[in-house]
Amino acid sequence: MNKLYQYNPFFLWFKNPKTEKKFNLSSYKDDLYALRFVIILGTALSIIFIFVDVIRYKPDIVSIAFRGGMALILMALGGLTFLFKKEKYKFTQYMGVLIALFVSFFFFLHYHFNNDPAFDIFLSNILMVIIFIISTIMGMRFRYALFVNSINFIGYILYIENIKYSVIAERQISQLFVIYMVGILASYLLDRQKMTSFINKNELDLEVQKVDELNKVKNKLFSIISHDLRGPIISLKGILGLYKKKAVSEEEFKQLTHNLENEFDSSYYLLDNLLAWSKSQMQGLEIKKTTINLHEELLIIKKLFESQLKAKKITLEISMAENENILVDKESIQIVFRNIISNAIKFTPLGGKISISSKKHNDEMIKLEVTDSGVGIPPKKLQQLFEISKDTLIGNSSSNGAGIGLMLVKEFIELNNGQVTVDSILGKGTSFRVLLPTK
Repeated sequence: MNKLYQYNPFFLWFKNPKTEKKFNLSSYKDDLYALRFVIILGTALSIIFIFVDVIRYKPDIVSIAFRGGMALILMALGGLTFLFKKEKYKFTQYMGVLIALFVSFFFFLHYHFNNDPAFDIFLSNILMVIIFIISTIMGMRFRYALFVNSINFIGYILYIENIKYSVIAERQISQLFVIYMVGILASYLLDRQKMTSFINKNELDLEVQKVDELNKVKNKLFSIISHDLRGPIISLKGILGLYKKKAVSEEEFKQLTHNLENEFDSSYYLLDNLLAWSKSQMQGLEIKKTTINLHEELLIIKKLFESQLKAKKITLEISMAENENILVDKESIQIVFRNIISNAIKFTPLGGKISISSKKHNDEMIKLEVTDSGVGIPPKKLQQLFEISKDTLIGNSSSNGAGIGLMLVKEFIELNNGQVTVDSILGKGTSFRVLLPTK
């Protein structure tokens, strides 16, 4: 089970406080309506029994006073529920506990001041009804229902045995115990069912959201493919057509194809990223960890970008010990390094500088830092840099964003048990800090 939805199996509360709050908020309205229904029911029954006592029996001032007083207090408490706010959802549960204990206390008093022998089963029957209502209709969380029902059951035993003993009332203890256990079981099952429904609904919502997000990404990917991959091919086709018609000289043809080379480099890396992303999404990337030399790997990556570094007159410095090793999946970490360096080159102006350094973070991790003197990243975009969203997903040839590459960076670093963070200052540059395992 998702850690967010792990819960205490006995008292039934989610271990994650945010999930517990979300669950209670989701059932707030149902709990509030159930509480009001019980208040209205209790008030109506109190008034009805007053008239029944007056019509069928000799008027009993004690009974009328108790039941009338209880009806008035219940109406006052019911009025208070209209002041409850959703963010104070706990008040609904606390009010339910208060009303349940209040009604029980009232009936204990009523029984105590009534000496009619026919009343010996009155209290136990009333408590059975209260236990049933608390455990089912009231919608009270199991831990609160357990608390109130236990007080009523134990209170009845102590009262009958020590304060107002009655043989008939004592015999009712076994029946009350059965109702008490059934009530606890019913409350537990109902509360657990509510939690299960909540978990299933939220997991379904997450899946729907994920599918919706992937559909947005898919649409954007098609846009990237049509623009970033199709563009260089159309340009090449046009240049070849001009050359075939002898509309351009040999010298002009060489110059045009030289300019086109950079576009094809970007398209190559984009295509590589698209294939890697597709593989990770559809098949799942298989991580095969091996020990690689960090310095040697970065030198290999540097050679891939020599033409781009030369064209923009960018200095790329690698400052680190030559014997530093990392334990990672080679294929995925190459994609990580290539994307970070490519991104740095793309946003670093002519004559700029990129520096790569590393240092021991602890016994098991190395911190790699890639810093450029580029244009920097706006704070709003920085917060969404690694998110899969159509607003942040931009092709490699665009100058407005970082593209799918940075999403792969985050995903692949985390698959290798690492972490990535970014700091950036507009106009001064950006630093990518990557933690990678050494063992």
